[in-house]
Amino acid sequence: MTERTRGFVLAELLVALVIAAIIGVAMTQLVISQSRFAALQGGIIQARGGARAALNVLATDLRMVSDSGLVAAAPDSVTVRIPYAFGVACGQVSGKVTVSLLPSDSAIYLGATASGYAWRDTTGKFVFVQPATVSSSVTSNCTSTLITNPPITTLSATGWTALAVALPNDTRRTPPGPPQGSLVYLYQLVRYAFAPSGQLSGRVGLWRTLVSTGQRDELVAPFDTSASFQFLVGSRLTPRTTPPVVLDSVLGLRMVLVAASEAAPEGRTKPETFTITANVVFQNHP
Repeated sequence: MTERTRGFVLAELLVALVIAAIIGVAMTQLVISQSRFAALQGGIIQARGGARAALNVLATDLRMVSDSGLVAAAPDSVTVRIPYAFGVACGQVSGKVTVSLLPSDSAIYLGATASGYAWRDTTGKFVFVQPATVSSSVTSNCTSTLITNPPITTLSATGWTALAVALPNDTRRTPPGPPQGSLVYLYQLVRYAFAPSGQLSGRVGLWRTLVSTGQRDELVAPFDTSASFQFLVGSRLTPRTTPPVVLDSVLGLRMVLVAASEAAPEGRTKPETFTITANVVFQNHP
């Protein structure tokens, strides 16, 4: 007598299908959850990278600003005098002052366009002369007839040829300044601003503008609309959200860098943001 092979009954088949469906739904939810988590982390990393890139650029320039270096200010923009070369005044000839420059970053120096120069007076305060055309001096150093006592040597270094330059005299002073031995620096007027991005429509970018030439570059994008500059005043460097009337009272800047991801991560309705808040105190206060 032949024995029949027993198969699945309908109830067993239904149970198996239900279990498979439960496992399938669970796996689908796991995959979606992992995908959204990865997208969220990617958005955070993208926003964090933007905030750090902006901080690196801003801190490099702003930490060089001297007292009275803040020219114009608003919560979304600042205009500052950024030094790019320092030197010592040697003497005056034909209405110009010759300055012996200290070795500097040659790439930065050659890529800069002077907006003006500043010299430090006997009270320790910087006096600004603007505009100022920088031209090579008729001498390669300051040991000629320009200098009597003491002599000033023009220094060279690897990648930097000894250089003295001629600047227009500061005729507002009597006698005209800067006097021999004064500290002098050349500066560019630079504006940093949070403004509509040129790369991402409807978003905000951080722009850097060289005022003397009008060259405007978008450094980092996008940012949240809450990104801003604040102003440090007083001996306690108290932050203010709006600039004071007297900008010389600002001793530094607080940068509230709220960077954002380019798009909303999967499962989110808004781009992810990352905030870095950093203070930069201006240098060389009298």
